Amino acid sequence: MTEKATTSLTQQQLDEEEGTKPLLEGGANNNKNEVSASPSKASVSSAATAANNAEIMFWLFMLFLASVTMTVGNKYVMKQWEYANTVTLLQNGTAVVYLGLGAFYGFVEMKAFSMLQWRVFAGSAFFLTMQILTSLKALPLVAIATVVTFRNMCTVIIAIVDYMCFGTKFNIPMVAALCLTTVGMIIYASRDVNYNKMGYLWLFGNSIATIVNTFWNKVYITKYTRELKIQTSFGVSFIQQVETLPIVFCLAVFNNEGNAAAELMPLPFVTKLVLLATCAGGVLIGMAYPKCYSLLSGTSVIVASTANKAVSILIGMYLFGTVLTAVQVVGLLICIGGSLWYAVEGKRKK
Repeated sequence: MTEKATTSLTQQQLDEEEGTKPLLEGGANNNKNEVSASPSKASVSSAATAANNAEIMFWLFMLFLASVTMTVGNKYVMKQWEYANTVTLLQNGTAVVYLGLGAFYGFVEMKAFSMLQWRVFAGSAFFLTMQILTSLKALPLVAIATVVTFRNMCTVIIAIVDYMCFGTKFNIPMVAALCLTTVGMIIYASRDVNYNKMGYLWLFGNSIATIVNTFWNKVYITKYTRELKIQTSFGVSFIQQVETLPIVFCLAVFNNEGNAAAELMPLPFVTKLVLLATCAGGVLIGMAYPKCYSLLSGTSVIVASTANKAVSILIGMYLFGTVLTAVQVVGLLICIGGSLWYAVEGKRKK
């Protein structure tokens, strides 16, 4: 039973009770009706709770599926088909088609576009492109665990910039959590048996793009979607994704990726299926995060997201034969734990 149907049924029962109450007031039949109504109301409430729990579990699974697909799936594809620009073109193109069709048919809300919006978000589109490309370039060269630790270190650097440039205040537990994340990263990197110089360089570039894009979005997306409210988050995403396409196309031409389609054909069917899944995963993760935040507390979503990272690392170790030393595992756990602690404290502070 859907939530809407449940709500209608509950309202109907209340209306019936209100209608019969004046006629039966003071009589024995009134007590019988009240007794019989209680189990019915309880069953409706139980059904509503069960439906809500089922919806929560469904969207948490969708978030898990999308997160793992976009990490493990991208690494799997890039190890066999090293055309990062073409992969990005396919994934972002899929997102543009979905958002465009969603706006056309009315299930995705967007407001009127202006030239100012396209100009402002061009910068964000550029940094988003760099984030995606550098991540795709790094994934075949390093362990998924290394990617996760670098992303956690971005959190530390963003917090430092937030404090120095924007005057953001942090409580003692948040500072301790950031220090713990840093210590974990140092321990992990100092004993990284999968170290690859080029992979680390790509991740360094990815970190720069992530940090810059975070603050660009902090200033402009917040202004346009929350303060001025002249564009929705879906509208901003549509602008960004559309503007990434010509950038990626030019990079694909510059890097001689014209043979991408020809080299894709002989690849195993599984590889093609995983590539298709990553295209769908980019759309799905954009749907799953907002839905999870609407159904659960922010802290619960953060915990789920952290668990997804841990599962991605384990799946990556199994699929790609990644080996981590005991010291690396300790450093990784400290780094992830510190990042999780910081995120939870941040939500509690708000």
